[in-house]
Amino acid sequence: MNSDEVMIVNEEEDEITIDFWGIFHAIAKKWYIVLFVAVAFGFALGAYGRFVVKDAYEAEASMCIIDSNKEVSMSDLQVGSALINDYEGIIKSRVVLTKVIANLKLDIEYKGLYNAVSIENPDGTRIIKINVVSQDQKEAVDIANEILQISIEEIPNVLGSSVPTVLDKADILFTENTRHSILFYSVIGVALGMFFACGIIALTVITNVSVKTDEDVQKCTGLSVLGAIPDYKGKKQKKIMWPEDLPFNASESIYQLRTGILYSSKDVKTIVVTSAFENQGKSFISFHLAYSLSQVGKRVLLVDTDMRKSVLQRRMGLEGVKLGLSEYLSGNAELGQVIYDVGIPNMHVLFSGKLVPNASALLSAKWLENLCTEVRDSYDYIIFDTPPICVVGDAAIVASFCDGTLLVIENGVTKKKTLAQMKSEMDKVGANVIGVVQNMVGSKKDSSYYGKGNYGYYYGNNQNKK
Repeated sequence: MNSDEVMIVNEEEDEITIDFWGIFHAIAKKWYIVLFVAVAFGFALGAYGRFVVKDAYEAEASMCIIDSNKEVSMSDLQVGSALINDYEGIIKSRVVLTKVIANLKLDIEYKGLYNAVSIENPDGTRIIKINVVSQDQKEAVDIANEILQISIEEIPNVLGSSVPTVLDKADILFTENTRHSILFYSVIGVALGMFFACGIIALTVITNVSVKTDEDVQKCTGLSVLGAIPDYKGKKQKKIMWPEDLPFNASESIYQLRTGILYSSKDVKTIVVTSAFENQGKSFISFHLAYSLSQVGKRVLLVDTDMRKSVLQRRMGLEGVKLGLSEYLSGNAELGQVIYDVGIPNMHVLFSGKLVPNASALLSAKWLENLCTEVRDSYDYIIFDTPPICVVGDAAIVASFCDGTLLVIENGVTKKKTLAQMKSEMDKVGANVIGVVQNMVGSKKDSSYYGKGNYGYYYGNNQNKK
């Protein structure tokens, strides 16, 4: 871990890495969002300051609490300071303020006037300042002077002290509008908007637990990415299967994956393709990888080992396929009866056959090993499309017989922890994982789509029957 990363451990002991450089990069990448939010906040708060916030005029009157004709000693100053709280209590008392309201015929309650009045005593002085805030400039001056006059009359009666001396009366010329400018509110809004937008982006980065980059794959598994397939479904989410239907960038990505396979290892002939859960593109990758290899003159056999919920035959739009892998593994068909020519040069397909509840038992039998042995010399590559490894253990069984394994993940959907689990499951059976394929790169599918779907339900039902 470098200096730009901090590790946090939560209650479940899961590790969350805070990548400060990643956060900065994400903010920089979405600068337009930050700018938009900042401008929006600035405009909104500026409008609030212009149309909602009212003028607030502050008037000030002051008195001296010790007789100005008397020689002042240090003890006088100390006594004066000690009486400040008493003076403030009298000035803002109900007796004083209700008289002010009555004398000036103010349309305000006692509590409202109480909150509009504040008392200040500058340090080291005998002066008490009476500050009054009002939306009306003249009213602020009148209230301040009226409070000053009534307080001077009430203080001697309550405290038995000398009459305070009037120092300054409030004057309309010296009142100040305390309302901030529109610019002030706009600047505060822009700052708040930037902070809010950056905070949301940072929180998204910190709480993101899905695989999105090559670095995520490397950190989770130590594996390299052999292929990154862009979003090929489009807005209509069409189930694309045949190569001529693929967008250009998706076709090019398949070619790059083919190149990675061709040069990854010369000894890798039998390859397992699996994903964590269904609908993450394993059958798509299996078919197009097999097709792409056949186009460069490689003899390829595509084997559909998903005998629980196969989609390959349906997506290829083929009919009349009655025998497949399940019949062969159960001893009810010969190898020559289950391998089909699908009209693609150099490519044959062995479909899953009839769906069975005991798929793991069939795959564990010697028939699978015999299959690999029988067809190995007839083909350059044998691609096994297997069920999701995080749902059932079929993929691990097949991988134990094969030369290499490809882990297919849906970019931005498959969790980092799930990818690490996939690698761990393969390690348990000694499988050779040759790399990871990132599928649907750039897709905007929400992470809530991630899940086991119907596959786990189907498997559970079969287990109950068994």
